[in-house]
Amino acid sequence: FLITVVGDGYGGLEHRASSSLICRRDELPRRGEQAVSERYRTLLALASHEYLHVWNVKRIKPQAFVPYDLSREAYTRLLWAFEGITSYYDTLALTRCGLITPQQYLEVLGQTMTRLLRGSGRLKQTVEESSFDAWIKFYRPDENTPNAVVSYYTKGALIALALDLLIRRDTRNHSLDDVMRALWVRYGKPQIGVPEDGVERTAQEVTGLDLRSFFDAALRSTDELPLESLLASVGVDLHLRPAESDQDKGGKPAKDASSVGRPGLGVRLADNGREAKLAHVLDGGAAQEAGLAAGDVIVAWDGLRATCGTLPGLVESYPVGAPVRVHVFRRDELMEFQIALRPAPLDTCFLTLRSDVDPDTRRRRERWLGR
Repeated sequence: FLITVVGDGYGGLEHRASSSLICRRDELPRRGEQAVSERYRTLLALASHEYLHVWNVKRIKPQAFVPYDLSREAYTRLLWAFEGITSYYDTLALTRCGLITPQQYLEVLGQTMTRLLRGSGRLKQTVEESSFDAWIKFYRPDENTPNAVVSYYTKGALIALALDLLIRRDTRNHSLDDVMRALWVRYGKPQIGVPEDGVERTAQEVTGLDLRSFFDAALRSTDELPLESLLASVGVDLHLRPAESDQDKGGKPAKDASSVGRPGLGVRLADNGREAKLAHVLDGGAAQEAGLAAGDVIVAWDGLRATCGTLPGLVESYPVGAPVRVHVFRRDELMEFQIALRPAPLDTCFLTLRSDVDPDTRRRRERWLGR
């Protein structure tokens, strides 16, 4: 692992026998620190992700990547599997080897679900389309990306979770682990590329289940994944709540019960200093309904000066439904809008372990988490 430590940065690139990582300085473990902190957990998950790529991508790889031709773009609908399944296992592996607790793992899983729910792109683009269009959409994000694109990393990880739990529920002794071992034997070890339907066929052959309807819904439609019912099969409850602030990543219960009914503007601000510049205007939000657009700079909120730092507090000081007069610069033109605030959406997820489960459910959960 070749790690470059910086003040603010994140990323990794897998190679056949090594990986190059970028992490923040505060993600390194501190001397004398016994428990794994949330920041160090981020670095461990990144290292785990790139380590898993030694198998899943560098050896088990799409047929479209065989042989690698770095002089041109390579297109495949399988990135949901090669990045998504890897993303599913990266933190699960930390749980199974005892570096983090099951509750810490569920926190990360809740944050992953939150990221998916906060983009309406999941309702417009399938994960197969996202995989195939990676060169022109995922790697070229713009102001409308949250409304138009779904991440094959994020949704792919949750499809892997759903597939794993479905197999564990509907068979006696099989799991996604068995499917990955079979992919290694069939394609990775002999260095044969995986055909576009190879993951689906292997999963059905290994488990003996008819998974066609699952894959059609998960990969080729924009239907929501049945995560709540599948998590219940391992004694895990799924909860949704509004975000408490723009910094709320999910994964944990609300600190303040008053966040229910919190007003929402439906925007994401650009991180460019003092200006309250709109980086994204989200579908279905109050800002979009009023006519605001990405790139607008909010300069006054009901007659009060607005900045990047003060706008969230100004919004929260008004009740849901209240009409607000807002002044905005669009390029060099000063414009006025009337906004009716809406309730913040239930797009923040957290998971809890149930204690009152039957022996079969407990056994499935222990086998899943390896604990």
